[in-house]
Amino acid sequence: MKRYGGALLIAAVTLWAAWPGLFPRAAPDFAPPAPPRPVAEAPPRLSSALINAPEPPRVHAASLTELPGGGLLAVWFGGSREGSADVRIYGAEGTPDEDGSTHWRAQEIIVSPARAAGRFRWVRKLGNPVVFATPGGETWMIHVSATLGGWAASRLNLLRSPDKKTLSRTRSRQLTTSPFFNMSTLVKGPPVFFDNGDIGVPVYHEMAGKFAELLVLSPAGEVRRKIRMDHGRRTLQPVLLVEDARHAVALMRDARGDPPRVWRSETADAGRHWSAPEATDLPNPNSALGAVRLEDGRLLAVANDTEDERLRLSLLVSEDRGRRWRVIHRFEDKQARLGKTSTEADFRLQLAADIAALGPARPAAERIAASVVRNACRHGNACAWQYDYPYLIRAATGDFHLLYTWNRSFIRHIRFNTAWLRARLEAAQ
Repeated sequence: MKRYGGALLIAAVTLWAAWPGLFPRAAPDFAPPAPPRPVAEAPPRLSSALINAPEPPRVHAASLTELPGGGLLAVWFGGSREGSADVRIYGAEGTPDEDGSTHWRAQEIIVSPARAAGRFRWVRKLGNPVVFATPGGETWMIHVSATLGGWAASRLNLLRSPDKKTLSRTRSRQLTTSPFFNMSTLVKGPPVFFDNGDIGVPVYHEMAGKFAELLVLSPAGEVRRKIRMDHGRRTLQPVLLVEDARHAVALMRDARGDPPRVWRSETADAGRHWSAPEATDLPNPNSALGAVRLEDGRLLAVANDTEDERLRLSLLVSEDRGRRWRVIHRFEDKQARLGKTSTEADFRLQLAADIAALGPARPAAERIAASVVRNACRHGNACAWQYDYPYLIRAATGDFHLLYTWNRSFIRHIRFNTAWLRARLEAAQ
């Protein structure tokens, strides 16, 4: 009897271990974004503001989300330079006003290296943050950190908060995303959501290769799986655009430069498999892009549509799921300065006109100029412009919100409505 009892015990344990595989759960589908809610027709509107203070001197990699109730939360990193030990992750709340402008509150520190560290875990530097509101109503922020080496040795960290007010008082929890010393997973783009509550985070790998991936988290923030979207050394920083429950298009930064073009991939099974990336006709100087999908299926992107340098930032539209693009607006354009340098005196003259166009909610013009000159001019005679790292979302009202790094020194927010976009589309026909 004992012999049979042991056999039954082994069989029971085996059945228990195999139980999930005997009755596999249906793989989740995408939960497509809800269409904008109906609002009263408004005239075309575009507003602009700088959302950060002049200190710290350098800022980069902003992201933002719409919160329950319609407010905005933006985050970015800032310090004396990218990768330095004094870098902190900052945040600011924005309140969209009915006149098309947005009121931004003072910035605050959300994460420092000390707060990101844990028991037996040291953090030397902080990098890209991505903030978003979950379907369950929480505010999450995923950010990059590194203990040793460059960004290729990065890890991801998660902050969860029931509301935005406690995010800065929440400690980061490290995500285990790789069996290889848990290194080389970075983040840049907005998440997508699944119908079972899971969250898909577009990530990328940089160690001994450069390729896009999709990290899937549970509603509790546990890692479910990580899906390769590419192999080799050519794609970074994917942006996922969900079309329906099964289909999505991914646009990816170029890391190869032969020729320098945005890469495109697609899935027909809710992200479990991705097509081999194909080059689009959109130039890309190894720089991030932002994008959203419109209700009619067209794709809208903000990108550096150049082959070299980040002197131009354009709004573009695609009518064939991201293969071909046309420009409908230039947010910034200094492409005529490609290959040229300006003296500090000439640079300040050109800068004055740009500052005047930034909008009323900004630091004093002299403070802006001093910050930009400090970051953009070397030895007084080699000043260069730079506009990069766009992050684009669409609010429930239908308004679009864009953040990007402005001349290495400020985070610029641009808000435009559907009527403004429609006018640009019609003018570009």
